[in-house]
Amino acid sequence: MQLVCPQVLAVLFIVSNVCNAQSKSTVERGHTLFRTNCGACHSVTCNRQGPKLESLFGRPAGSVADFQQYTAELKASGIVWTDETLDAYLRDPNKLVPGTTMAAWGRVENANDRKALIAYMRREDRSAELCPK
Repeated sequence: MQLVCPQVLAVLFIVSNVCNAQSKSTVERGHTLFRTNCGACHSVTCNRQGPKLESLFGRPAGSVADFQQYTAELKASGIVWTDETLDAYLRDPNKLVPGTTMAAWGRVENANDRKALIAYMRREDRSAELCPK
């Protein structure tokens, strides 16, 4: 029986972890991305620094009644949230809506990451753990 060298084992370990990470469902990946990229300001179920994202799809931008910090630019944009408009907004918020407050930190450049985030938001996880107590 021939022993496997440590380098081969290390490569197999790395490949195994990469394959494992890639096999995560899109929604699970979106959940992770939401927590790391969006969760500081947004929740699905409650307003935080940004508006709640519950029932986002089909809703006009800037229209959550109990959220008051929208920019005039976003409210006047005429955008209705769809997969396409959300993808464009996440890619470059300031390009879609010049003057939006998301412009400073809301960019998601990777198309697969945007797709995963949108899939997660479509699922509308109702977890309230990010909401103030």
